[in-house]
Amino acid sequence: MGSGTAVVDDVRLSLGLYDVGEAARLVDLPEQTFHRWAKGYSGGAPLLHMLDRDARRESSVPFIALAEAWVLNGLRKAGVKPHKIRPGLDELKRQFGDEYVLMAPELATDGVDLLWDFSKTTSGAGLIEARTGQQVMRAIVADYLKYLNFGSDRLPVSLKLKVAMPSEVEVNPNHQFGRPYFVGSGTRLADVANMIKAGEDVETAAEEHGITVDDARAAARILLGHAA
Repeated sequence: MGSGTAVVDDVRLSLGLYDVGEAARLVDLPEQTFHRWAKGYSGGAPLLHMLDRDARRESSVPFIALAEAWVLNGLRKAGVKPHKIRPGLDELKRQFGDEYVLMAPELATDGVDLLWDFSKTTSGAGLIEARTGQQVMRAIVADYLKYLNFGSDRLPVSLKLKVAMPSEVEVNPNHQFGRPYFVGSGTRLADVANMIKAGEDVETAAEEHGITVDDARAAARILLGHAA
């Protein structure tokens, strides 16, 4: 059932693509939240599969950690408390037999049920907000999972960025060196954002790269942190 057979030199797992700040912007999270998930709570194990580097200064975030943060954010919005989730993840790993349990396609069904049941135990107390309904959790987690495209090994191969919508932007560790790009043109957001940062107007940047003005504005919003 699990994806634990993934090879260790898989670029999705072993190649650092982003620093924490950039990764947080791509999945629409505060940088401090991403950093807490990367480091763990109160000395506990991290919630994400990071590389063993300085999590603030280097490209320590592989694609798998970016995808995990995206799904973990969905769980958070569904009422799961991330600072309480480590025992819950361990239980899911035990049940699924899967190291990358946040990536399990069954998370929105079986996984939510397991977390819900675990939250009723002494070990899982406080994991899920009391007002959260099981069906609400399923719906939110299912929505987050739909942005991931899974390979035959059951691990994700790409992630569409909701933060870029309505522009269609994707990250794929095997395409454009993992940099976010516009699906239609293949243009990297960084190339557009760099033109705007250098002083070009948004219309010129859009025309240069064969994208719409709205696409160019999305690139500036995501990578530069402001509208163009």
